[in-house]
Amino acid sequence: MIRLEVSVLFFVVMLLLPSSLFAKYVAVLETMADPSAKEQVTSSDRLYLTNVLREEAVRVLPAEQNFTIMTRENINAMLPPGKTIEDCEGSCLAETGKNIAADYVAQARVGTFAGALTLSVEMYETAGSKLVASFNADGEDVKALLEIIKQKAPDFFKRAKSGSTGFDGVGGIGEVSGAGGFSFQGSKKFIVEIVTNPAGALPTVDGKGFQKCTSTPCKVQLEAGEHRFVASMERYDDAEAVVNVTANNQQVVLDLAPNFGYLDLRPELPGNVGGTSRLRMTIDGQSVKYGKIELDPGIHSVSISHPCYDPAEFKVSIEKQKSETFSSSLTRGVGGLVLDAEWNGDLQAVPVYIDGKEVGSTPFEGEVPMCAEVSVGAPNAREVVPVELKWHEVVKHTHHVKAPSVNDVLQNADTAYAELDDDEPQVGESIPANVESESSGIHWLPVGISAAVAVTGTVLAIVGNSNAKAASEKDINSEDDYKKNKDDVRSGQNLRTVGIVTAIVGAIGVGVSFAF
Repeated sequence: MIRLEVSVLFFVVMLLLPSSLFAKYVAVLETMADPSAKEQVTSSDRLYLTNVLREEAVRVLPAEQNFTIMTRENINAMLPPGKTIEDCEGSCLAETGKNIAADYVAQARVGTFAGALTLSVEMYETAGSKLVASFNADGEDVKALLEIIKQKAPDFFKRAKSGSTGFDGVGGIGEVSGAGGFSFQGSKKFIVEIVTNPAGALPTVDGKGFQKCTSTPCKVQLEAGEHRFVASMERYDDAEAVVNVTANNQQVVLDLAPNFGYLDLRPELPGNVGGTSRLRMTIDGQSVKYGKIELDPGIHSVSISHPCYDPAEFKVSIEKQKSETFSSSLTRGVGGLVLDAEWNGDLQAVPVYIDGKEVGSTPFEGEVPMCAEVSVGAPNAREVVPVELKWHEVVKHTHHVKAPSVNDVLQNADTAYAELDDDEPQVGESIPANVESESSGIHWLPVGISAAVAVTGTVLAIVGNSNAKAASEKDINSEDDYKKNKDDVRSGQNLRTVGIVTAIVGAIGVGVSFAF
């Protein structure tokens, strides 16, 4: 009777025990890589492959069917002191499974074959050290291996399910059980904000990315406990940190260090002729702007040109997170000029000015700075010479002045007066009695010459004034239009001045002729 009561008590106790005591524990160990594949498959890649394989195990072997998928933290905590998962492979995995109290242990390994990546996945039953499932495949890259895992992992983990029921793939109906007790113990989760300096990095947590968190700053939901945060950004070294998540709105800040340097291009232009806007600069053949430029570490070729200065070329060595500066002065370029001046087909000797400074007269030969203003004429009636200088070349140019110089007009007047004087009787010279002295009448020859000079001057003054007025009324749409109109106005004013002076000289000549 006593034995019967004990048996009944034992049966009742067994019925009351939580069903979790009979759960099967499955451990998915970290993905390994052969030495030949480690350069192609990084530790971060292997971590993600493991996460996806473990995720498939959770989906195929749910807790509702008495399966417990061990986390990474569970596995590391259960290992004996001094032992690591990398210490064994193959059938030794079963022994590792026993050490961590797992019923099944699975692991993937990446290798190479004939230039392609290979993937081998095995699962052992630890009790009998028996291989219960495996699959092998190959692909061109890590993404191809990831797709293979997603495709083959479901059937792979189903072998653990069939082994736990006792069917082992044989058809039939198992024992029908009633509804058991229900117990829910959800894990504590928190919202974490990930911030990086600079912003815009791609974050991962425990090797896993998040669809709604692809650019920092952003927020993710994580289980309580330690997590490994990694932030990646182009042209920056990865930043990582292990953080213990304990509360909502916890902020994880990661500082990324740039893996590039700087070159500050600020060449000096003596006199600022032409301005920095006309600078043309390249680095390794690529156009760059004036100022600070980001460059990869290493040696780079720099070229600087400007139409008004000698070109400069040099090499620069850039170190990561350091800056180099080029602020040297460029040298003003020079060209050769052969300049003549004409008016109405006659060569003219007129003063020559370079950037407003008189350097000689036409005909002129000499060196001229690039982009210099070349002009000719009297100081108050200069004309700009539209000549395009060429760097280290000689340019020949003939400038057609718009009016004769005042000196030429005065010289012509002097000539006319000299001719008039030749007709006058000289001291001691007798005058024929039957010829009336010319001094008693009007000298028509000088009158005619003076009148012609006066008319020419008047015409020049009218034309110059008209040209200046027309140029001043033109529309200005650019800096070049402004400069051209300014030169045209000045040329018209100069021509008007010469005309007025010429007309005055002619008028004086007419007056003198009538007076004497």
